Amino acid sequence: MLDRGLDCFARMLLSWTGFLFIAVTGAIAESRPNVLFIAIDDLNTRLGCYGFEQLHSPNIDRLASEGVRFDRAYCQFPSCGPSRTSVLTGLRPSETGMLHNRMSFRELAPDAVTLPQLFRQNGYHVARVGKIFHQRVPLDIGASGSDDPGSWDEVVNPIGRDRADENLMTIYTPQLGIADTMGYLEADGADIEQTDGKVATESIRLLEERGDSPFFLAVGFYRPHIPYIAPKTYFDLYDIEETRLPRLPDDYRDTVPAAALSSTPDWPNFHTTEREARECILAYGPA
Repeated sequence: MLDRGLDCFARMLLSWTGFLFIAVTGAIAESRPNVLFIAIDDLNTRLGCYGFEQLHSPNIDRLASEGVRFDRAYCQFPSCGPSRTSVLTGLRPSETGMLHNRMSFRELAPDAVTLPQLFRQNGYHVARVGKIFHQRVPLDIGASGSDDPGSWDEVVNPIGRDRADENLMTIYTPQLGIADTMGYLEADGADIEQTDGKVATESIRLLEERGDSPFFLAVGFYRPHIPYIAPKTYFDLYDIEETRLPRLPDDYRDTVPAAALSSTPDWPNFHTTEREARECILAYGPA
């Protein structure tokens, strides 16, 4: 749903990577530019702007063509909470002590100043919409999760019909739990009824309300984190017969660290059949 969430921005104001900064033009732009910070959950480089033509991502591609596209960008940590904390504090995970998602960075690094805090200290109105610090998806949708309350003046936790529709999903790995399952839903309804659509709508509202004063607005989209839920109209853009599994050499297990195999022993199918895996890969595009 990422590109569709950004499409909501595109329709009303025109918005990539896992984290994105945009200086928003306004009356105070010359001295104190407004800042729009966008976080996208589990986005990878299967995008048109990286040569992956099978995926429809026109708005992200346009943004990449007008800004800076990084070809060598590395994640600080292979887990959401530690990685996000590192981005938002400027500290390595080894410094914050955040090494997995079930930790509170404020207990480990109580004196750390986060990026939004820094803006608050300098007179900006600082707001968050959606997932910026770690939240369990989909369990924390509509709540703050492991947020840092001191970082914000204003918080919005949207929740859409995707949460209520989870029981309608096709699920291939129920043993993994809803937050790790391989599954998807070709949902009824429109973009704006989904959580990411509401994230975009609320963000546009705040941009309109705060446009004349210095603001830092952090916008966090929840998809394409699993489970993949998106309106059916976007699934119709893709053909399962054109969806392929990645090709891995027979000896690939000998070419990666053992830790990389600990949680993904059945890669690339991840406990699914080839057909089921192809369906889930297809569902990444609409999400």
